[in-house]
Amino acid sequence: MQNEPPSMTKRLTISVEDDVYAILEKWADQEVRTVANLAAAIVTLEARKRPGFDGSNT
Repeated sequence: MQNEPPSMTKRLTISVEDDVYAILEKWADQEVRTVANLAAAIVTLEARKRPGFDGSNT
């Protein structure tokens, strides 16, 4: 069995308009989390809903 490298978290940067940021800020505050953590959760959930997602790295 080959040793696989450990899974690494990827980083990305996005830009949103002020009104969207305000919505995210209020939402994050209600969930007692940071805006970045909320954005990561939203992106993760939506990406995994995409057709063909199978969890592989390929």
